[in-house]
Amino acid sequence: MKVKRTIASIPKRSAAETWRTIKELITGTGSIDADRLAEAASVMESLIADEHPASVPIVVKGVGSRLVIYCLYGEDAMEAGLEVDKLTWNPTAGNWAITAPTDADDVKWMNDTLAKRCARITVHDVNAPIDEPEENSTATAKSLAINWGAID
Repeated sequence: MKVKRTIASIPKRSAAETWRTIKELITGTGSIDADRLAEAASVMESLIADEHPASVPIVVKGVGSRLVIYCLYGEDAMEAGLEVDKLTWNPTAGNWAITAPTDADDVKWMNDTLAKRCARITVHDVNAPIDEPEENSTATAKSLAINWGAID
């Protein structure tokens, strides 16, 4: 299952405040490597400032549902409230990973930096997002055959 959260960012929040809000959203009692999220701040704040999470989400996979986080910018951010609906689970309470979008020119240096600071986070080219199958994809639907004749 996929759950979506949208967070008002620049100019409503700074990139640093946006990353702090994301950290608060995805961590709680029992989080593993939560301190690493602070160490990744400069990289994550940079891609948030570049406004890529407006169209391609930051994806958190871990305990529970897959979480996709979009950010609002400009007028959309100004019209949005600062509240973010809390999660009913803690995605970082077990094995977790985050992927985030950035410019193609920044992928290498950001991933190199993150490998040293927080290897659980990786970035990808915003124009070539990671291809993840949807839970209700046509491939899944094709594997299901219904014998309508048996339903009488």
